[in-house]
Amino acid sequence: MNIFAILYVYPPLQTPATMCYVKLLEGLQKNGCQVTVLTVNPDSFYFPGGKTVDPDLLRLLPKGMVNHAVWSWEGNPVVRHLQENDLSHRLLHRFFEPRKVEWTYPAKRLLDQLDFSGFDLILSCSQPHCNHLLGSYLKRRTGKPWLAYFSDPWTDNVYANFRSEKILDYNRRLEGEVIRDADSVMFTTEEMKNLVMKKYPAEWAAKCGSLPHSFVPEWYELEQAPQEVKKAELTLIHTGHFYGPRTPQPLLHALARLNSKAPLAGRLEVRLYGTMEQQYRDYIDANLAEVVTVRAPVPYLQSLAAMRQADYLLLVDAPLAGTNESVFLPSKLVDYLGSGRPIIGITPRHGASARVLTETGNMVCDVLDQEDICRLLESVVTGAACPQLVPQAMEGYSCTEVARTIQAVIERVR
Repeated sequence: MNIFAILYVYPPLQTPATMCYVKLLEGLQKNGCQVTVLTVNPDSFYFPGGKTVDPDLLRLLPKGMVNHAVWSWEGNPVVRHLQENDLSHRLLHRFFEPRKVEWTYPAKRLLDQLDFSGFDLILSCSQPHCNHLLGSYLKRRTGKPWLAYFSDPWTDNVYANFRSEKILDYNRRLEGEVIRDADSVMFTTEEMKNLVMKKYPAEWAAKCGSLPHSFVPEWYELEQAPQEVKKAELTLIHTGHFYGPRTPQPLLHALARLNSKAPLAGRLEVRLYGTMEQQYRDYIDANLAEVVTVRAPVPYLQSLAAMRQADYLLLVDAPLAGTNESVFLPSKLVDYLGSGRPIIGITPRHGASARVLTETGNMVCDVLDQEDICRLLESVVTGAACPQLVPQAMEGYSCTEVARTIQAVIERVR
């Protein structure tokens, strides 16, 4: 089977989406598929906070993978000025929406030069959602089957910021056209699929399914973990940044309560690899200096190795916002599953993360319930917690198993 995949991000760019895509490619190739990819040239990639490049990620790419890297307009100073100016963005929203659409214009020029006669399927992955506009373009041009894969909701994302109702309506129209015209539509979770598809005709939902993130078992042994001196009987590790509505506050406040009840120094060490706002660092210094340490972010492969050092891994999600359940499945959670270590999930009780944690035998407490968080952490510290991991359920998130799911969909749409 020969697949043309529209991905946008790709190594050496280090983003969560990059790693999700590479794991999907790894699984497809392991299962006998050939994949050609279309991505952004990393030198033209623009991110307001600055991009992260890790050349070491290039060794994770499946051998023989062909990549067509496109130089994007997104970093052009004139384009940036117009994009970031609120008035010009509103007036020219068809040029700037959806996010990152600037890269699709030069991408189309390259696509027009390629021969698609040997491909069995077009696969477009988001983020960014503009990738699906390229999938739609190729569907019309080549007549090939097209699978659109959403890792986040488009217009139903409660964390998305649309500058006006007119711009939101424009994105809604594009989203509807993509879902209508794609031969198959996949979402990272069933919860996300249900949220998005409830506003569309029932017959459209019949071609939709879910495809979770995955992990690659071999990657956990490729790098050495950061050298750390064990300071306590139990080590809890969190990898990744805290930002926006996802903060360490629920975790830190619960730890401080337990620490005031019975000192945790020597009994528990919590390592947080990543960034957070200064106010939380100050809180740690004032209340948890002997218990919690904040470490600098580490390269992706080192983060996988660090997970193996933990007695427990920590997941801290954002509270619910505008929905009855959380539709998001963090790729970090699936990386945690691949490590084989037990996980403590501080997350909404209803949603994808809680479901996956429960199905795999891991532990869940409500992100908004301090008593619940304290009870769970105390049971871990005292040794009363007995997570019963379910290896078969965890193995279902390996790259080869997830690739089998998408291959079955591909065979159906072919």
